[in-house]
Amino acid sequence: MARETQFVKRKGLIGAKAFVKLLIFNELDQSQLSLLDLKLDLQSHFGCNISREAIHKRFTPEAVVFMKSLLARLIELRLKAENNFPSSVKTFNRLCIKDSTKFTIPKELAGAYPGYNGFHKGSALMNIQYEYDLLSGNWSCLDFTKATRNDQKDSRETLDKIERNDLQIRDLGYVTMPYLNGVVGRGAYFLNRLPTSINVYGLKNGEYLSLDWHSIDKSFLKKGVSQMELDVVLSKKYKLKSRMIIMPVPNDIYEERIRKASKHAKSKGCQLSKEYKIKSRYNIFITNVPGDRLSAQDVIQIYRLRWQIELVFKSWKSGLSVHKVKKVKKERFECQLIGRIIYALVNWRLYQSANLATRAMKTGLAISFLKFNKQAIKHAYKLRDIIEDSSQFKKWVKEKIIPLLPNLIVETKKGKTSHCQILNQNLWKLS
Repeated sequence: MARETQFVKRKGLIGAKAFVKLLIFNELDQSQLSLLDLKLDLQSHFGCNISREAIHKRFTPEAVVFMKSLLARLIELRLKAENNFPSSVKTFNRLCIKDSTKFTIPKELAGAYPGYNGFHKGSALMNIQYEYDLLSGNWSCLDFTKATRNDQKDSRETLDKIERNDLQIRDLGYVTMPYLNGVVGRGAYFLNRLPTSINVYGLKNGEYLSLDWHSIDKSFLKKGVSQMELDVVLSKKYKLKSRMIIMPVPNDIYEERIRKASKHAKSKGCQLSKEYKIKSRYNIFITNVPGDRLSAQDVIQIYRLRWQIELVFKSWKSGLSVHKVKKVKKERFECQLIGRIIYALVNWRLYQSANLATRAMKTGLAISFLKFNKQAIKHAYKLRDIIEDSSQFKKWVKEKIIPLLPNLIVETKKGKTSHCQILNQNLWKLS
């Protein structure tokens, strides 16, 4: 791969393998890592005595292409633990959760990664688009993009990656009518919150009528129900049929929503509508999954799984410090970032294996990703030396990883359902 991408053209002091290991398994985050650190690391682990200037010159556009190709290949290889649930009883082909995370980087990189014209004007922002299948643990997508390429544009441009019988769960920022229509067109399913930009209609005697949110609100107050389900049509242009599940939120959440929305509306010189205020009292979900496959309560529970991706982003920042960056040239920044993400992928593979072993011991148990990641990082340095020696690797797992597992189990909080319980109760119980 190094030769194919022109990263390696002839034999040199820094080989492709040394370069990759240097970036993946380095203990320091990017804000601390200096050329001297890299020089000493190469000398210590690979017996390579090379100047700092020579290392600096190895961070080229070809090096970036090589690292990106390596990451893409690793994702393609589907580094995963085999699912121990029979495929015949899975409700969906994949349960894909997608979101993006952004972080500020040195302003010298604004030419490649510009910030927004508002608050981040003149600064530089890195944006990572990430998607994974919660059923298998496979990474479906990972792209480094400009922050100015928003989530809506991403959802339009990546429709071809959606597979038949997928269940797609995404944040509001991705949800547009072209996206929802595209999901249906590919024989897949969506489960999302209802964006304010999408109009909802009821169909009566062949006529599309706007929903009366005042009547819906009164109905909740009168009946005292915990949720309501309606068959609706999204957008007069697309006429997309959908189920809509409505659930009241606690009053403190409602007040916080109104406070934030009022502040934003005031900055734009406008006021909140009565309908907006009513909608703010509820969580409103839309989905095209039939009711005989997922009940309204199942829909509400499964949407909670979307927050698992936030734990991944949190681990990348708190554990791997991918957001801590100092002023370096663009190619070095990109190579070092990709190296950290590749380590995250290797660690994810370890996590999936640990999770599988735990589930095999007792149905309903699962390993906490945050807890596992925190402990695994402490032993990361050892991986560099043993990852290619299967006997040493197995010994390391047996002595360092397996003893940790009983202490890393997901704790179920009183009155709440954990994500692993949701998966077991809703996604593998149905045929």
